[in-house]
Amino acid sequence: MVTGASSGLGLATAVGLAGTGRRVVATVREGSRTTELAAASAASGGLISMARLDVRDRAAAAALVGSLTADGLAIDVLVNNAGVGSFGAVETSTDAELELVMDTNFLAAVAMTRLVLPGMRARRGGTVVNIGSVDGWLPGRPLRWAYAASKHALGTFSEALALEVASFGIRVRQLDPGFHATRIRDNRIARATSPGQVGAEVEAAYADLGAAVDRAMRAGGGAAADPADVARAVVAAIEDRDVHPIRRLVGADALAATAAARGRSEQEQAADWWRDAGLAPPGEGTDL
Repeated sequence: MVTGASSGLGLATAVGLAGTGRRVVATVREGSRTTELAAASAASGGLISMARLDVRDRAAAAALVGSLTADGLAIDVLVNNAGVGSFGAVETSTDAELELVMDTNFLAAVAMTRLVLPGMRARRGGTVVNIGSVDGWLPGRPLRWAYAASKHALGTFSEALALEVASFGIRVRQLDPGFHATRIRDNRIARATSPGQVGAEVEAAYADLGAAVDRAMRAGGGAAADPADVARAVVAAIEDRDVHPIRRLVGADALAATAAARGRSEQEQAADWWRDAGLAPPGEGTDL
């Protein structure tokens, strides 16, 4: 089962797994975004089947897993890929926005995993693959902090879960990609700008910083990597019988970003970020 498979990493993963002869249940939240997946399903010769699922709907998720089990289908691999982007300052972010990003990117993955663990324990085997992000390895950055926090949380979950279920023959992997050609920018949660929520004046106060962060993200991203790279990493993670490493970076930019951060102080990394954004670090030339 691959969640969030309408495009990007999820679609590439579904196609990649089907290419190895595995039967794949690919879930999508919106019926209007199934064109690419429908074509891939048709081309797979029946190895990919689509299922409507909003991973935040716990009852629907339980019903889907229950129906597959009733049909005699065992979920041997769960790929928790569904996710949503987030872009907003602490002061401008509403509780509803934070609940959406944390629920979609973290809590729903926990809930989906709970649904498949009983069957995996009974069969004494199975693999859970969580799709994280290089942001889960790096210090928090302005406006991207909520998304990064959800991926940091997912990483802690993956590391703990791997230890909890190892004795049952269940393996856990988290793949943390860098910048790939996906719709994550398009999937950012809608910013709340109406007065009465955060207010236009508050939004305006962070507008220049938001523009600078967006420029830095685009400039630092370079050429987007092929989502098929992540799909190949998922297949490798499933077939690799080693227990460690639980978390694995995917992409040259992810490796470079973590290497650059290693051994550098928080102040040095923060100064690098400000300069990458085209801004002078606050307090530069002072002891602040």
